[in-house]
Amino acid sequence: MAKPIIVGYDPKSSDRSPVAFALRAARFTGAPLVVACVGSDEEQAGDAAGALEELQRKVDAEGVEVEHAELAGASAARALHEAAEERDAGMLVVGSTGRGAVGKILPGSTAERLMHGAPCPIAIVPHGWQAGAGLNTLGVAYVDSDEGREALRGAYALARRAGAKLRVLTAVKPGVRTAYAGMEAGGDVQRGKGETDVEGELRVRAEHELRRAIADLDGNVQVESDAFVEDPGDVLISVSQNLDLLVCGSRGYGPMRAVLLGGVSRRLAAEAHCPVIVLPRGVESSLEALIAEAPGAAAA
Repeated sequence: MAKPIIVGYDPKSSDRSPVAFALRAARFTGAPLVVACVGSDEEQAGDAAGALEELQRKVDAEGVEVEHAELAGASAARALHEAAEERDAGMLVVGSTGRGAVGKILPGSTAERLMHGAPCPIAIVPHGWQAGAGLNTLGVAYVDSDEGREALRGAYALARRAGAKLRVLTAVKPGVRTAYAGMEAGGDVQRGKGETDVEGELRVRAEHELRRAIADLDGNVQVESDAFVEDPGDVLISVSQNLDLLVCGSRGYGPMRAVLLGGVSRRLAAEAHCPVIVLPRGVESSLEALIAEAPGAAAA
């Protein structure tokens, strides 16, 4: 049986986007779904059950195995983390806070704390998110590292299952100093070159890395690649307006099973216009495995 998808749901909130996303993810992967409420009383549990029934009707979620779980604890993040470890979850789904503009993720305390060391991939769903026409265009933030390749494999598996287009995106910050820091070790930049020349070489190098990464794929997915010499956070946030889902990894350094907040991952979790799946470093449960475990699941 596929590993379960656990979604944190607050019945006191009017935003049901996390459960709507999780239902679609469960239907897509064939995984069982656990709708988890932390510290809920009987009235809240009834509200959660009613909301789930309504969402099931809206998304035609027949065939999805759904369980409602009440988790004890004052901290939603801790309770969800422990539930994910105990149940060997394939994915955790959480929503943004209720503040801010509809369509933008905010780093609420639950999502932010989970990102520090979740035991599985985390999907963060913007407040007020709506599914639209389905999973048609996915994006993946790629860097030439183990974490970047894991994100690419997971996003590719999702796109293949959905019959969706995959956009592989990479970006390097502009500026001569940054360029030299990134390229001197490889001897690709000569001293005395102007900023425009250096940034041009950075773009060429980034495009080469993308082509090499894409060449290792099986060719069963429509893939587009884009390399930018711009701030990575700015690029990915802007592109997310035209994506149905964005996948990214943590940085290639730092403690295992931790997404290093303060970098690109945190900005995406705070400002992306579409749901974002973040892959904490060193987790054993991958997106690729979650899909592979359920070969009979429904396409998008």
